Amino acid sequence: MRVYLMFREGAKRSDFGINPFTGDLKSDLELEHILNSMAKGDKTILNICEYEMFNPLLSQEAIEYRHGILADALRNPSAVRRLYAIVSEADSIRRAYMSYTSLAEGFLNAVELLKAYLKLLRDLREVADRKLQDFKSRGFKDMLEMLKRELTDEYFEEVSNSLREINNVDNILVSARLGSHLQSVDYTLRRKEKGFWLRWCTATSFTANVERNPKEIDDIFNRRERAVSEAANILTWAARHLESFFNMLRNELGFYVGCLNLADEVQKIGMPICIPALLPVKSDDRSWCGLYDMSLALMTGAPVVGNELDVKGKHLYIITGANQGGKSTFLRSIGQAQLMAQCGMPVGADSFTVPIRHGVFTHFKRDEDSYMKSGRLDEELERMSKIIKNIKSGSMLLMNESFNSTNEREGSEICRQITQALIDSGVEVMSVTHMYIYATAFLEDSGVQYLCAERREDTERTFKIIPGEPMETAFGEDLYQKIFVQAGKSLEDWGNDNKEPVLKDA
Repeated sequence: MRVYLMFREGAKRSDFGINPFTGDLKSDLELEHILNSMAKGDKTILNICEYEMFNPLLSQEAIEYRHGILADALRNPSAVRRLYAIVSEADSIRRAYMSYTSLAEGFLNAVELLKAYLKLLRDLREVADRKLQDFKSRGFKDMLEMLKRELTDEYFEEVSNSLREINNVDNILVSARLGSHLQSVDYTLRRKEKGFWLRWCTATSFTANVERNPKEIDDIFNRRERAVSEAANILTWAARHLESFFNMLRNELGFYVGCLNLADEVQKIGMPICIPALLPVKSDDRSWCGLYDMSLALMTGAPVVGNELDVKGKHLYIITGANQGGKSTFLRSIGQAQLMAQCGMPVGADSFTVPIRHGVFTHFKRDEDSYMKSGRLDEELERMSKIIKNIKSGSMLLMNESFNSTNEREGSEICRQITQALIDSGVEVMSVTHMYIYATAFLEDSGVQYLCAERREDTERTFKIIPGEPMETAFGEDLYQKIFVQAGKSLEDWGNDNKEPVLKDA
């Protein structure tokens, strides 16, 4: 039995492979909070969601197929959770029957294991019977119809009868024949059919006398082991076949249960989620409403500000503006949503329409090397060199204050040349920067979208990112005024005061 909840039958995963910068993505985009909210301590869910998030789908058809199944899961959360709970029992059941000391004991363990698995199959069939009409997606409908088709009442009756018949290994019927050296060969386990007891009572018999010869009982046990060995192997193979099915179904259902867990968490906070729309990779259009940093919302447990955008034909986004205005948060929200959209997850927005990207890469500023093996500029250049070796046309690079570790003129020139080379190669670049020279270098390019962090006249930050060309100041003095203020004193008073400044909550 096959399950097609992640891919359409016959479809194969893209050969793009695992992003070599998974660690940077997880750290820079703060994805740990999202993954933990999806898993809720379940390692199966954590592993499958993490794997899928860093293996983005490149086919619009494959993404839409998965989004259709996600929509079904969001409409039927209790049924999906019930299916996952059923198949999750298989692992604990298997562990209970793992250890045995003889073939006969292994034979009995396999029988009991199959009985337990049979109950799980009955539970799956029951869900399929009750809930099939509630699901609309091709993936879920095919799976539930397969359960109803394969797990018929006749199937359960036949398997139950067979397991009941071979349940007692101490009362089994075995046949054998004499070999060329008068040894017993071709041991075969026999079914006790009608008339068996009459033939048994009239057959030649032999009774072992354990007191006279203790080795006789050992000989009988050895013969029993030889008789059940083939049957034990067949039963074990059958159990492993079902175990493989349960594991496959658990992994694929686990992805959607993770999505349900995430949806529950963000909706408790009062933030929206949506199923995104994906455009072809060649598109340069982007449109979203209410896009927010999902990780920040989960970490704070409170609503956060969302942003709007609707642009066409842009390949470079330069984001400038006031310090502490939400620029980095905005950049993270884009990266999170792009990855989640392309693996079939819901995203944190009211609506989200973007092109498919061959990969998402990040180049965020890092702290100073504590071991002083290299300077920050060397480290930034080294990381960028690795990115350029792996990035391809149709990818997206998120840059957060890159190359601000040197003076503005030198950093701007480095950043400008790298950015120009990337967009010329078909890479979409989104760059948060405080370097005015770099930011203004693309003013004449119609494919550039300038955005800035909104700052009101009273210096208040709204944390909204709006269209706006770069300014020469990032309004750092606003923060100084807000933080280093002593009651009753202005900024100018500090020059005449010998006291240490009092830190006030920002």
